Amino acid sequence: MKLYHYSVDSYKGDEQLVNDFKNNYGFAEPYILALRESRAVFEAVFLSTMYISRELKALKLRKYENYEKDAVEGIFEYVRETEFPEKTSRLRCVYYCETEKEALDYAMDDCIADGLFTKEQVALLEVEVEESRICRYDQTFYNLASEAIESNDIDSVFNYARQYFSCKRSENPLIEIVADGANRVLRRIEY
Repeated sequence: MKLYHYSVDSYKGDEQLVNDFKNNYGFAEPYILALRESRAVFEAVFLSTMYISRELKALKLRKYENYEKDAVEGIFEYVRETEFPEKTSRLRCVYYCETEKEALDYAMDDCIADGLFTKEQVALLEVEVEESRICRYDQTFYNLASEAIESNDIDSVFNYARQYFSCKRSENPLIEIVADGANRVLRRIEY
């Protein structure tokens, strides 16, 4: 199946896209391992990484405090592994768009419009993707989970992860396409 992907400052003409190119699993892994032990261990890791993240930001060694995002990803992956093992992971995948226009719109909104990247740094790609490994999830549940973790509402994060991986739809779904199977870059699109 043909899908579209935008790649920020990383596509070098390869024939395939790497599932988990940014090694996101590694950032979420401490939370996943902690959850395998217990909820109390998870909470200890969460508080520890909060401190470390804030310290790194204060020292200007890190631009953002990413511990909340990493914790949400850890919870989502733990729920996927334990309750929805057949579903595609958010962490070990490539994100796609249904159409070329959608990919271009996301690239413009996420990367180019705010000046973080130039047009030359963002590659727009048409990709042949293994259809059996494609999942369409409602990102609204992920966004709600991100808001919930800010107030330490861990139970809601688990609930949103279950809704996400069961492929439920919110009132105004924001569909994201993920796939972790084989893929082949067909062409780079000039825009």
